[in-house]
Amino acid sequence: MNKKISVIIIGLGVLFLLNAIFGRYIILPGYLAGLEQGQSTLGSAIQTVSAWKVMRYLLWAYSFKFGIYFILLGATLRTNMPATRKWAIGISGSLYIALAYIRLPSPDSIVFGLAGVLMILFMIFIILRWASERDQLQEHQQTASDYRMAGYFFFAMATYTLCPLLGVKTFALAPDKMIEYGLQLEAASFAYHLLIELVLGWFFTSLSFQVEKQPVSARLRHSFR
Repeated sequence: MNKKISVIIIGLGVLFLLNAIFGRYIILPGYLAGLEQGQSTLGSAIQTVSAWKVMRYLLWAYSFKFGIYFILLGATLRTNMPATRKWAIGISGSLYIALAYIRLPSPDSIVFGLAGVLMILFMIFIILRWASERDQLQEHQQTASDYRMAGYFFFAMATYTLCPLLGVKTFALAPDKMIEYGLQLEAASFAYHLLIELVLGWFFTSLSFQVEKQPVSARLRHSFR
């Protein structure tokens, strides 16, 4: 029963992802037209845009998050994970999505600084923990661990690339400065670097899962010992 429910939930997640990818061609023209008319917030859009179009936009805006969320939920049902942990994933995920687009205060440099220091400490911890435990793993697990560390490396690079993109270098958070200093091309360049680093990070992370399972040939060798 769980596997059937899992397939349904994963299928729902895939539909949400497809809507996130292709729905933009339906939603964005109306959204951009609304921006030109000064409808930059949901409250202002509701006054002139039909409820159906607003709901359609919100569905698209949340589609990627719902897609990954439902695929994760469906995947957990295919595991022997304790029920309490499955509920924790479901509840915490839905809570995060509910608050994902809540308006937050204007960013302050001290907030970014503190967050940056925390992330650097996490990065150092992960690298040192990997170095201390890698050689204790089996050979195929060492390869998987190396690939995963390569993924973490590119995620770390992407994390730092956000700094010059959003802050002092291209000022994406202060577009008036970006335009004043003529940094649009620089911003686009950093965006491409960020994209490349994220793709490589996900590629090596997924590759680590692919090689983590012990190869069949290795299992056969162990069985004859």
